[in-house]
Amino acid sequence: MKTCDNTSVGIIITDRQGRYLMFERATFPPGTAPAAGHIDDHGTAEDAGRAEVEEELGLTVIGLTRITGGWRDNPCRRLPGARGPGHDWTIYQATVTGDLAPSARETKNVRWIAPDALQELADRTVAYARGRITAAEFEAAPGIEPVWMQWLTSIAAIHISPDDLLWADELSG
Repeated sequence: MKTCDNTSVGIIITDRQGRYLMFERATFPPGTAPAAGHIDDHGTAEDAGRAEVEEELGLTVIGLTRITGGWRDNPCRRLPGARGPGHDWTIYQATVTGDLAPSARETKNVRWIAPDALQELADRTVAYARGRITAAEFEAAPGIEPVWMQWLTSIAAIHISPDDLLWADELSG
């Protein structure tokens, strides 16, 4: 099994209607999220951003703008890296071209999500974090992947109270 390099990239893609291109993860951890992956598989963070969009969604990145990032104690399928469990994230907003061709291995239920529906998914993650729905219920109909709650809050894509964000952080750490 591979050892984690403790770095990840995430790529937020929106359309002209302000919808977010997201999908349910077909692999651990469960949740709805944008394209993401380890940086070490691809070179630089920018290289990884372009490659992950291509691998997971079949789209070509034509523009990348770094919008947020930082350390998160989120779990990973790999063995813990030198810094223990977690990743130093770089989050981009991307402009893309091409025809959507999702990876069946990494994605399911790929879709454009309107801001109000994105908020509903975030509220579902909070309900899971606070014990109002079970892990099985969350996996069957996931909300936002917990690590993404902070990033989406920081760019005002969703609105979560600081207390609820702390609860969601417990799921990803």
